[in-house]
Amino acid sequence: MDEIKEKVQKGWIHSKMWFDVLAVTKEAAEESLRNHIEKIKKLENCIVIKEDFKEAIEVEKPLPRVEKAYSKAVEVEVLTKDIETLLSITIFFAPSAVEVLEPESLKITATTIQTIMNTVADLLHRFASQGVGGIVIAKT
Repeated sequence: MDEIKEKVQKGWIHSKMWFDVLAVTKEAAEESLRNHIEKIKKLENCIVIKEDFKEAIEVEKPLPRVEKAYSKAVEVEVLTKDIETLLSITIFFAPSAVEVLEPESLKITATTIQTIMNTVADLLHRFASQGVGGIVIAKT
């Protein structure tokens, strides 16, 4: 706990994230979720403090033409050096939810806001280039 308090005092962000996976076998659900969290642990400017893997649950007919699958979830507590790192994890690792525990408020510079906006813009352009999204331009 001392490390958390020390890092937060230095400007790090303490948060919880929840991840879920659905796979056709219990083993695939467990392995893919563990691998996903291992990748987060290797990120620069991110410290995984705690991970709480839940038991895999069998789900009947989760999708059309899928008779049975397995759902697995994990709650992960992390420290991220800055909001850009937290945003990157959110965009590229797709947690189901994110809860910021500390600090209560952040002071954000114009440079940080610019980095965030450019990251989101880049993501939207990637979607558009893959044909899964685009930019709507309204006539006024």
